[in-house]
Amino acid sequence: MYLYKPILNLSMKGQTDIKRGEQVFDSADTKKIFRKGIKFLAIALPLLFASPIVVTVGFKAINKGGSYFILILGCLLTLFTIALVTQAFRLILKSLFNK
Repeated sequence: MYLYKPILNLSMKGQTDIKRGEQVFDSADTKKIFRKGIKFLAIALPLLFASPIVVTVGFKAINKGGSYFILILGCLLTLFTIALVTQAFRLILKSLFNK
């Protein structure tokens, strides 16, 4: 006698499994595009942390009577990071959906 009664039937009849060694990407070009997108994300990851820090340091420099150079650099770095992440996601989606 069972102590519990299964509520859902979790068998996946009709589902095809990706077998070991089967290719996920159709061609080498899509694989290259996917790797390029991952590389862009790897470059953007440290910038996601560094650019807000540079902006904060820029605002503190303004309060101490410094110049606006560090703040402008931080803002440009932030815009570059946003563009890089957008490009990375665009490339990854392009490689996955073959558009």
